Amino acid sequence: MPGDVLLIGIAQLAIVIAGFSAISATLLPAGSTWSASQRIRLRIIVSTSLNVTFESLLPVIAFPALGDARMAFVLASALTAIYLIGVVFVRTRQIARAKAFRARSTQLIMSAAIGSIILFGLNALVFGSLTLFALALCTQLLVASISFYSLISTSPGPEA
Repeated sequence: MPGDVLLIGIAQLAIVIAGFSAISATLLPAGSTWSASQRIRLRIIVSTSLNVTFESLLPVIAFPALGDARMAFVLASALTAIYLIGVVFVRTRQIARAKAFRARSTQLIMSAAIGSIILFGLNALVFGSLTLFALALCTQLLVASISFYSLISTSPGPEA
């Protein structure tokens, strides 16, 4: 399948980003607990990274069954867009409960998440291309990266 090396590379990058969540655990002072906002950020890092890992493999798996690369990208994009609508709905409720909507990082996370849904939707409906699919995956990884950065930048560190 054209682009399978790129998609597997994105999946590997997503696993690395998920691994960064383990670093986050070392940033808390001994005996302290995560705030609701920090817990949601950690959840976003892990779940988004794992989602991207599996989503990047969808067209690679669909291609042998469909025999057409464009249709594999259309199917993978449509399934991912539909799934992400549900994920964004759930995350929005969790962010609201954590009272974290006013944070600039949350606004950036939500913008990137919605942007990736739009890119996946356009790819499913119009383009069916590897390039747009990979761009949408990377936009989704941006969600995890912003969440990671915002988590470590607001953490007091282990010495506090």
